Formats: sequence, structure tokens, C-alpha cells
Amino acid sequence: MTCYTRHLEEILRKAGADNRPENRRLLDRAVREVLGQERADCPDVWKVVKPIIQGNSKRKKEFEDKVTRLLIKYLITD
Repeated sequence: MTCYTRHLEEILRKAGADNRPENRRLLDRAVREVLGQERADCPDVWKVVKPIIQGNSKRKKEFEDKVTRLLIKYLITD
């Protein structure tokens, strides 16, 4: 399991998904795709995600919106 998805539970809720391992894997997939980090190790992805989710910035909202939309797509099609 990925090391950072516990910090993104709000995105799971926005997507209407339960906090289960299979949904956290889809969340990880969506985050990595949005960031272009598909092959990166978990700590490397977290280094990119952490500064984005800290605070209430426009960048955070855009990131959460993109990941949420992609996660919903994955939930529907997978």
C-alpha cells in the first residue's frame, strides 16, 4: 500500500469512495497520473504531493479536483 494515501482521505470522500485498500490503490493511480509520477517510488510521490496539499491554495484545489475526477472515472470503469 502506498505511504501517502492516508493523507488524502478527503479526496476519497469527495469521490464517494470508502476508505478501502482497493480504493486507495485507485487513488494512488490517479495521483500518480495527475503528477506524471507513474513509475516513481512512494516517497518520491509524497515529496511532490505534500507541498501541494499543505495550505489552502488554488494549486491544492486544482490538484484535488483533477485527482477526484480521475478517481471517479477509475471507480466507474475498473
